[in-house]
Amino acid sequence: MGISSITVKDVMRTDVKYITKDATLHDAIKTMSSSWVSSLIVVNSNKEPLGIVTEKDAVRALAWSVNGLDLKVTNAMSTPIVTVEDTACLDTALTVMVERGINHLPITNRGKIVGILTSRDIVRFIVKNRLLAPEVIESLNIKRRSEDDVSRLKSMLSHGSGPYINRPSPSHNLN
Repeated sequence: MGISSITVKDVMRTDVKYITKDATLHDAIKTMSSSWVSSLIVVNSNKEPLGIVTEKDAVRALAWSVNGLDLKVTNAMSTPIVTVEDTACLDTALTVMVERGINHLPITNRGKIVGILTSRDIVRFIVKNRLLAPEVIESLNIKRRSEDDVSRLKSMLSHGSGPYINRPSPSHNLN
């Protein structure tokens, strides 16, 4: 399976979160935090998308505004909203994300938002489906093995076995 044969629909999340244009940045941050997401689609009263507000947008707005939490999300959101259709190939979505410098890409079906694709979703999908080059997979296995070795050594030390079994315990006597 190559990256060009994978559609965005295979990787995207469908639990898109929205916020109204009248909400404050504080409302957006609370919603992102409680929903465990890093972006919200900003919509008008007719539920039409106006833009997207991300954690990065929130941080920038807070850094440059004295009363940043009271700002309307429309003052912090990224616009115009960049989207791709759910039938697009993953490599097309990646190209759009890289060229536009974005990490959150709303996915549409006939113009209606049906999902969101993040750079984290893509990485997770690639690792889960072992779509990495063999040398990268091998380095991940080496890391996993070394983490196991560290765990085993910690266990041996805590149970008084292994190469350090006869070492004296440190003296904390200050007399």
